[in-house]
Amino acid sequence: MFQAYEFSYAGESSYQYGLMLYDFGGRGQADTGFGNKASIVESRTNTRIQPIHFGTNYHQSPLEFKLIFGAQHSLDRYELQNIAMWLTGHSDYQWLSIDQPDLDHVVFRCLITALTPLTHGWLPMAFEATVRCDCPYAYGHPFTEHCLVRGEPSLLLRNESTGREYLKPTLAFVPEPGATGLTIVNKSDGGRTFSLTGLPADDLQIQVDNNSGVIQELSHGYNLYDGFNLNFFRLVPGGNDLEITGDGMLTISGRFLYNVAA
Repeated sequence: MFQAYEFSYAGESSYQYGLMLYDFGGRGQADTGFGNKASIVESRTNTRIQPIHFGTNYHQSPLEFKLIFGAQHSLDRYELQNIAMWLTGHSDYQWLSIDQPDLDHVVFRCLITALTPLTHGWLPMAFEATVRCDCPYAYGHPFTEHCLVRGEPSLLLRNESTGREYLKPTLAFVPEPGATGLTIVNKSDGGRTFSLTGLPADDLQIQVDNNSGVIQELSHGYNLYDGFNLNFFRLVPGGNDLEITGDGMLTISGRFLYNVAA
């Protein structure tokens, strides 16, 4: 027994092309691994049995999998050209979502690196797409947490990611007049502290991309790095007990990361 699902890629639905994704009881993807692939960093010598272990890298192998989808009618060469234009040739990663019950909470940021016509069961026309993601994880849908900062409020923020990675969300801070800084202490991360001090007395809009390591002041272009303590904000897996100092509106936004079996 098979099931068919809609999928969307690069902002367009498979319905527009008369295509559906087919899942044959999960057997079609049975050879696809899941979890993080480890790259062990170590050195071995002639004088000891055990290696000298430096750590483990889980970022070198992005998530890859194959999709099998098709049409219930024959396609002419113009329709095939449109499908190829839609799915391939992109210069940057695109969002892929699959309307399958166990995948409705995630999306993939990926490129389709190969598209091959094939014969698949009773379908008149079917394709196999090779999908390569930008990281080892699928992404959750965007989350946003607003916090009106007055003095030293506390905030309990849960990182629902299923990997062991730190999550590095984006911060947006609009300080009130006279506010000179923003400090966030994560008690769940050994007291790690993010701090911006010496803010100009002006109407500021501060954005901190902790994942890319970029701080921007969007209203006037002020350089805020001189007052930065070089600790970008991050969340540990699970609960994060945050202590915030400053005056203004703080917004924390991002996407959780999920290990999935494609």
